[in-house]
Amino acid sequence: MSDINWSAELRKIEREYDGLPPERSRTQIRLQRVQEIIAKSRFEERLNIVGVRVQLALIGALGTSLFWWPYGHSCGFSLWAFLAAQTVVIVGGLAIAIRTWRDQRVWPFAGSALFIMIAWTVLAVHALPRLGYAPGASLNATWTCHTQR
Repeated sequence: MSDINWSAELRKIEREYDGLPPERSRTQIRLQRVQEIIAKSRFEERLNIVGVRVQLALIGALGTSLFWWPYGHSCGFSLWAFLAAQTVVIVGGLAIAIRTWRDQRVWPFAGSALFIMIAWTVLAVHALPRLGYAPGASLNATWTCHTQR
């Protein structure tokens, strides 16, 4: 008896007659799936890099713009809003730092750490004199504004 599968051979001949390419083998199908997975992984990695850079740019823009805070930050609501904005920079920087630490990305991690340190320093400069710490600070640093009548 012959070991030729005539049904399979007939299908190959019919595909060739119809002008279709030959059927792919299991190895070719698996190779294509592996290539698709690799391509998807590379796309997700690039998207991750872009996402981190955009987040870092936004936190950097917020942190930098707070140096030109348009409202007073000596007391009252404007002080609380200013400190809350600095806290947002710290929280955003921490989120980026955790993400970049996990992904082992050095430069974005260093940038987020820099923004955290700057925001933390500005927060401390404004909060510590009001808490009674900072020997060289002015004695009139208060949390609330006193109205003069």
